[in-house]
Amino acid sequence: MRRVLYLYLPDWPIDRLRRIGAVSSLSPSASPAESGPFATIIATGGRRLLAAINQQAAAAGLAPGMPLADALSFLPGLATAAADPEADGAALTRLAEWCGRYSPWTAPDGVDGVKIEITGCAHLWRIGDAPPDRRELARTERDGEAALAADLARRLTRQRIAHRIAVVGTLGAAWALARHAASQEEPALPPPGGEADALAPLPVEALRLDPATAQGLRRVGLKRIGELYPMPRDALARRFGETVAQRLDQALDRLPEPLSPLGETPSRRVRLSFAEPIADPADLARAAERLAADLGARLAREGMGARRLDLGFHRVDGRVEHIRLGTARPNRDPRHLARLFAAKLDTIDPGLGVEDMILAAYAVEPLPAEQIEISGAAAPAEANGVAPLLDRLGARLGHPRESGGAIGRLEARESHIPERASVMVPADKEENTKLGVIPGRHPTGARGRAPKGAAKLEPKNTGLWNMASGLADSPPRPVRLFEPPEPVEAHWVVPDDPPFRFRWRRRDHLVARADGAERIAEEWWVEGASGAGPRESGGEIRDYYRVEDQEGRRFWLFRAGLADGGRPPRWFVHGVFA
Repeated sequence: MRRVLYLYLPDWPIDRLRRIGAVSSLSPSASPAESGPFATIIATGGRRLLAAINQQAAAAGLAPGMPLADALSFLPGLATAAADPEADGAALTRLAEWCGRYSPWTAPDGVDGVKIEITGCAHLWRIGDAPPDRRELARTERDGEAALAADLARRLTRQRIAHRIAVVGTLGAAWALARHAASQEEPALPPPGGEADALAPLPVEALRLDPATAQGLRRVGLKRIGELYPMPRDALARRFGETVAQRLDQALDRLPEPLSPLGETPSRRVRLSFAEPIADPADLARAAERLAADLGARLAREGMGARRLDLGFHRVDGRVEHIRLGTARPNRDPRHLARLFAAKLDTIDPGLGVEDMILAAYAVEPLPAEQIEISGAAAPAEANGVAPLLDRLGARLGHPRESGGAIGRLEARESHIPERASVMVPADKEENTKLGVIPGRHPTGARGRAPKGAAKLEPKNTGLWNMASGLADSPPRPVRLFEPPEPVEAHWVVPDDPPFRFRWRRRDHLVARADGAERIAEEWWVEGASGAGPRESGGEIRDYYRVEDQEGRRFWLFRAGLADGGRPPRWFVHGVFA
């Protein structure tokens, strides 16, 4: 049976300012009842209006939306501060994340509420073993909901946050009861299936209706939700639209209303609570080891391994610190995972102390047991060396699968275009592209003649692009490529000959020996290949030359365009040889 907890924060903007001590008139150590009249101000339409008020200001007759001048005439001693809706929303999101200690399904609702799906979570809060009798079990589950709500209320009271809590079977009913039936001292906890009875005495505004619709219902004498129960739905729809019937059906569980969580929902998670807050790094490391052992045991029973993990540190001041990790392959080794978390503990600020730690696995994959000892055979190389190494590097530099991951490797591609013949891929990528080309579709380069008096270079190395082309007799490639190619000023005599001198990076080079040309054209059989990518030479035909200057440095130059083309050809240096 579905159970939803709704947390209503009636004074959230003011409580946020009190907690951070941003206003001198709001003491962080004083309770809301001990503070004087206070309001936040927002400027709109050339006027300054009250955005939020505390209990003392409301008792004096003020209300949100009142002009500031009128409010000061009623209450000259009113203290004010500028409203900051963006900061209020960000703080509410952090509070919803902090509520993840009770359930992974949490999300902020509007500007003053947090919705929490606690289905299947209440049993974690009941005291003692569950009795075998179903009636007693149901009663114990309700006791668990009461204990969960009491723990949440206690923590919010300790942080001096005004709140009202309701636990019921639908999101609409929880919203209504938290705002119109609960109090800070007494949460609304109707029994399962009692939504209709609990909602009947509440005003029609509790159905989340707009003011115009609620006023229209009141004009015809429908002031309470219970008065809508016997009304024909078609009559309500004709008079007030479909919204009234839809909201009523959602509140009574006749129409589904899903709850979207704040972030990705973990597939597995374990939790560790402390009797007293801890802040020492050694204590945090031991707690991480215990959580990794608990999660590893659970994954072992299920035959699974973790790929993405999140360790949350719930501080006593309501903030949550995170350590997020990824693994190169499915892993459930507690010692390995604990070492990864320990390497990043220096990034965690425990504040005044951590009272809860939650380890969640957001991605898991099958990991069957491996026999590595009885036969005497060693474990696979990936399991023994590469994968743990990638995990350790990823913990410090960024995991390969994360955005901006710093660990990668070159992978060959089926292309004779130099800059397309290899691509950077995540280091833990398991799929390897087969090297080689499609038979009959790879145009070979044409070799030209060397300039007069220039000796021919002998091939000394073979690069990654030769492996991709699959041609054993292809000219060698440099060990380093420039992306994009760098332009040079070249001088040559015969149109098809290499240059006898070129200027690159403000330095002149005299060519002593050269070899070429190797002509490379665009891959016309690939749609959109011509001129694609950040290529300064565009889609022009290239003639490549290996040249060596008088000081022994070797370069890979190419001429973009033909000598008899519409514009003069341009020269570029694409790489250097070792």
